[in-house]
Amino acid sequence: MNTKHLGWIACGIIGGSLLILLALVTSNTFNLPSAFTSSSSFQSSIAPMMGYPTDSEKIMYAEDEMALTAGLTAAEVDQKIIKTGYLDLEVEDVSETSGKITTLASDKGGFVQDSSVSEREDGTHYGSLTVRVPSTAFETTITEIKTYALVVTTESAQGQDVTEQFTDLEAQLRNAKAQEAEYLKILTRATTVEEILQVQSYLSTVRYTIESLEGRMQYIENRTSYSTITVELSEEPTIRIPTKEFRLGAIIREAGQALIAIAQLLATTVIWIAIVGGGILIPIGLFIFMVIRIILLLRKNRNSPK
Repeated sequence: MNTKHLGWIACGIIGGSLLILLALVTSNTFNLPSAFTSSSSFQSSIAPMMGYPTDSEKIMYAEDEMALTAGLTAAEVDQKIIKTGYLDLEVEDVSETSGKITTLASDKGGFVQDSSVSEREDGTHYGSLTVRVPSTAFETTITEIKTYALVVTTESAQGQDVTEQFTDLEAQLRNAKAQEAEYLKILTRATTVEEILQVQSYLSTVRYTIESLEGRMQYIENRTSYSTITVELSEEPTIRIPTKEFRLGAIIREAGQALIAIAQLLATTVIWIAIVGGGILIPIGLFIFMVIRIILLLRKNRNSPK
């Protein structure tokens, strides 16, 4: 057998091997481990030949899909605007006005998020409440609340456009769900325990991402669907005649009790000073007296003639 025949045989063997390998890859019964398909040798040589996209192609496709999806979504969805308002009102009756605002919010299809009312020392009241109303009723609700006030001290309103942020989240969610679907397909074709565990690990990561994106989108939907209005309420300072009965006898008894309490406190203080102070000062005084006596005797003996 000459060299030419050997060459033809080698070519036939190589060609047949490639055909068998290609048939196995395209069949549903053969699965490449994900660790193998993600290896550098697979990415550089085998992936293009077998029709698998390389990492750079995956990134390019993902970016193109993200841009296309975000653009289409931004054109299709409504604007997402978070509206917030603040009012500082001076009213005739805080409790009554708070009730009116609560009823108004309910009539508009909203609700009270929190509310509080307190009383000052002069008898006037102050309070605050935060209401959530549909965004479509934001402006009309603020206008009606102002009609309950004697004076509008402060008024402000803000609108934050989060449309772009929302559409980006939609695009990311769509891509994450597409990845999840692909991993589920791969999971049905996995044959070894190692492949199953690896695919399940990827699925767990993708599902966490999906839940996180859905939570952020739900938060934005809630903030944009219902606007927030915070209202501070206060009453005008007034001079009020006491409504309680003036009881002179009770006042005298209270004053007498206070006088007795003060006298008891003074007597207790004197006793403490006498006992505790005496117990400390008498020994100190005796010690000082003895020192002085000794000093005087020494001087006297020194000055006396010998």
